[in-house]
Amino acid sequence: MFDIFLGLTFDQSAALLLVKGLAILMLSYACFTAFLKEDAASRRMRQTSKVYVNKEARQALRKTPDQVPEGLLKALIPEDRSERTAIRFRLRQAGFDGVNAVRNFFILRLTLSMAAPFLAVVFFSIREFVGVSSWVDEWFNSITPLRIVQTIAVLVALGFYGPTYWLKSKIAARRREIEMSFPNALDLLQISVEAGLGIDAAMTRVGQKLAPVAPAISEEFLTCQIEVLAGRDRGQALIDMGERIGVEEVTSFVALLNQSMEYGTSVAVALNAYALEMRDAREMKAHEKANKLPVHMSAVLATLMLPALFLITLGPTIIRYSSMFGKN
Repeated sequence: MFDIFLGLTFDQSAALLLVKGLAILMLSYACFTAFLKEDAASRRMRQTSKVYVNKEARQALRKTPDQVPEGLLKALIPEDRSERTAIRFRLRQAGFDGVNAVRNFFILRLTLSMAAPFLAVVFFSIREFVGVSSWVDEWFNSITPLRIVQTIAVLVALGFYGPTYWLKSKIAARRREIEMSFPNALDLLQISVEAGLGIDAAMTRVGQKLAPVAPAISEEFLTCQIEVLAGRDRGQALIDMGERIGVEEVTSFVALLNQSMEYGTSVAVALNAYALEMRDAREMKAHEKANKLPVHMSAVLATLMLPALFLITLGPTIIRYSSMFGKN
């Protein structure tokens, strides 16, 4: 039998082709396993890392310490650290959590305040060289210097204080958004904890799932978990989240979690009880708003309907007496 194998002769070119075919087959299998057959655990880990890394609003861990302004920034940024901290906290409440958020805010306020006088000077400078309508030229010539100074002062004040009022409205809008989305987030958090997840994993999971529909509460949950992963105390991170949001329901939720973790009670039971309590509170608020509605409507009815009602009821009488006395 061995004589048969010894009698076989192999062509060198055929052997080379066989080796090349095996190499191509092994390379194709490696590419298939590397790109097509993806591990589910690695895919979830990569998606989680994308949520943490690719969001510019969650760069708090890479912030530089608070620094005293130097050079030209002294004319823009307050040197008092308490004032800078207050502005930074308000910017974080509005969702602006960048490294240079405070500096950009003061630069924006300075730019808007200087835009009005700059545009006025530019317009008056080029008005003689650029053709304008005759009525526009007459209108500008009729304006007194005092009125021009007053108008520029008002525009400067609007540009200087406008960003502050805009920041207040931004904070209020973000709080309303969180108030509307927090009950759904609490229900999802309760379901996740009851399913067996820890509070950290549950907050991360809920934050990832709510990112498309409720970005504000999702950002706060994930920012809190980033701080915990970085080594910060969980209780302090939760307290800071409640202070940033400034919503009563979230503050109570943070106190509940800290108390449950401190005394070792079941977080799932505590969340279930708080969810029921919050539903009752929201129902009472809805009833309160419904009961206030007639009071608010009475002012509108008195303003809009009473004049028409008086006109309908007293109009014929006034017309009759006026025609009667007019004839006499």
